[in-house]
Amino acid sequence: MKLTTLLFALLVLASAAAAQEMPKPDAPKPNGKVFWTGVSLLAASKTSDAITTRIALDNGAREKDPIFGPHPSAPKQAAINALFFAGETAFFYATEHNRHAWVRWTGRAYVGLIVVNHVQLAVCNSRTAHNCHSIPAVVF
Repeated sequence: MKLTTLLFALLVLASAAAAQEMPKPDAPKPNGKVFWTGVSLLAASKTSDAITTRIALDNGAREKDPIFGPHPSAPKQAAINALFFAGETAFFYATEHNRHAWVRWTGRAYVGLIVVNHVQLAVCNSRTAHNCHSIPAVVF
């Protein structure tokens, strides 16, 4: 009985020592295609939303987003959209260059949600509907 206990203890200690000697794998490299595809889709959807919003505003509609105000000028609208795009791109870059897969997928899901939201708003603006609302969870 003592011999089996001793052999078991040696086996456990030897495997623990061997595990410590093994080199750790490198962190996974970020996927550039995913990043540039996400940024391109984000830019296209944000641009289409901004253009359709500007057309609706020029035809007498009101902006419902309090950040822009009810009747933003074109330069104000462009500047705010550019700042949000820069922030969203920086967030996506940071998450895409993280070594944890769950962080990368969270960033991808968030950017996907923003893209879908802007596409929905662009479609709603082009129909000149009066009940276009942003997804409440998207504040960035």
